[in-house]
Amino acid sequence: MRLRFCALLAVCFTVLSGCAQTPPDRGEPTPDQVDPAVFAAAGPWAAEFAEAALAPYQVEILSDGVITAEERADARARTSKCMRGHGYRYEEHRDGAADIDPLHRQSESIEQVASYLADCSRRFDHHISMLFDAVRRNPERRAEATIQVACLQRSGVVGADYTERRWRSEQADDHFSFEEWSPEATQCRLDPLGLGKQG
Repeated sequence: MRLRFCALLAVCFTVLSGCAQTPPDRGEPTPDQVDPAVFAAAGPWAAEFAEAALAPYQVEILSDGVITAEERADARARTSKCMRGHGYRYEEHRDGAADIDPLHRQSESIEQVASYLADCSRRFDHHISMLFDAVRRNPERRAEATIQVACLQRSGVVGADYTERRWRSEQADDHFSFEEWSPEATQCRLDPLGLGKQG
């Protein structure tokens, strides 16, 4: 049995670099959400950093307002190790999808496997990877409609009369009037500011 989990990026994030220490392996959840003021160094992403910090491990990574490539890799590795403890190989891909394979030919429901992943993610990765990409993609956290429409117009996917209001409406309906999976539209979705994904 092979399972493939997909996560669509509705919003995205990036970080600079800093933090060299590897946080201790502490996965117990914090009793309450951390005050966003703790993550002031994250600038416009402070609220999202606070929401992602559910366990001491995550607080240590996020509190300096920076997620390094090494920290993201460590969070993913710990999530994979946690899944191995449940009997599954877990491999996450850059597009947000992940392959999950049983290590011992065991047969469990998708719901059960998903609960293992939710537990491991809550303790370790829990949006750290998404924040890493999202901050890099949109450092100043500009309005998604603004950067999407500008990119789509710049790429010739839509005309000058295509508005941010229309983009928001079509996004809410989950149906766009343009070919959303064309190479140009896909590039705008992944990197609307043309900053390039690194790390």
